[in-house]
Amino acid sequence: MAAEDVGGERARERALLQAEKMETIGRLTGAIAQQFSELLGAILTRAAALTQSSPPNRDLDDLKETAQRGAELAHKLLGFSRHKALDLQPLSLTEYVREILDTLRRDLPGNIEIQFEADDVGGVVEADPAEVRQILMNLVTNARDAMPKGGTLHVEVRRARLGAADRPLHAWIEPGSYVSVAVSDTGTGMNAATLARVFEPFFTTKALGVGTGLGMAMVYGLVKQHKGFVHLYSETGQGTTAKVYFPAVYRRMPLEAAEENLPGGSEAILLVEDDPTMRSVAQGLLEKVGYRVLAAMNGEQGLATYRAHRAELHLVLTDVIMPKLSGFQLYESIRRESATIKVLFMSGFPAPNYRKTVGLDAAVAFVTKPWTASELLGRVRLLLESSPR
Repeated sequence: MAAEDVGGERARERALLQAEKMETIGRLTGAIAQQFSELLGAILTRAAALTQSSPPNRDLDDLKETAQRGAELAHKLLGFSRHKALDLQPLSLTEYVREILDTLRRDLPGNIEIQFEADDVGGVVEADPAEVRQILMNLVTNARDAMPKGGTLHVEVRRARLGAADRPLHAWIEPGSYVSVAVSDTGTGMNAATLARVFEPFFTTKALGVGTGLGMAMVYGLVKQHKGFVHLYSETGQGTTAKVYFPAVYRRMPLEAAEENLPGGSEAILLVEDDPTMRSVAQGLLEKVGYRVLAAMNGEQGLATYRAHRAELHLVLTDVIMPKLSGFQLYESIRRESATIKVLFMSGFPAPNYRKTVGLDAAVAFVTKPWTASELLGRVRLLLESSPR
């Protein structure tokens, strides 16, 4: 079995175990939340009746307030367990997300820069506007809290096509057409242990008394109820990207059709990626569509490989955050030796910020992690064809 197949199989096994765990937690949470909601409803009804028939009573007011907070908590738990009733309607995500961001700007600190990008033609999904708003607010709130000293909040709305080639990195996918909303920050990031638990109800890394630990659990449940998917990518100390996929309103394509549309070529590409799974999947994907790939596991090895093979290389595809030599440092070293070689960066780092490092270099582009097969291959092809080598 090829390395990329082994990596893909392990990714699918991890995704299946995670999905089974979340389903079990969801069923238990939903059952408890429903009973909890009914009990609190009875308490609130009785308290309202007592208020009408009794003189003003501070203790009774406090009881009602406490019960109301409990009812709100039960409402959030029902969102996670997918027991909320959705008001589904056609929704243009590009315009709707833009409107929500304009509203949220007033609530964000002045030291957080907000960036927004979207496809020219907005994707339409079938969704509940109120719950999409809740999803986005939770993601933006988490991003804000991860940047106490300020930073960049970048939001993208893109059309996306997912197929069998995406399963090694997105084992949960159903092939078809989607609209993705990506929320990226330049904050503290998360380690692997935190990422593994981030969707669990009441799990939080915040200080005691700050937040409920239900924000990401609600995001997970509401997205699943919309028959969508959510994927997190994070690098400790560098930031996090949360990418939500909503099914597009037009009919999903067959698995074979999704694969047929992947662009390829025969050029030589240097792939530099320190994450073994990402490296294996990217190499397998590029080779599958015809490219010749030289792979390196870090920036130093990537520079050495470039110098040994630069006469035959057409493009360098590199991660940004790597030990020993970062992607930007690799780029600077390569640029001192060649002004024409194409360089494609990939990272969860907000996309427009890479221009602050590479300037107006037209032979450079960027793809956001977690990328899909069509996103990565489309960006590679576009960059290779942008001008003569």
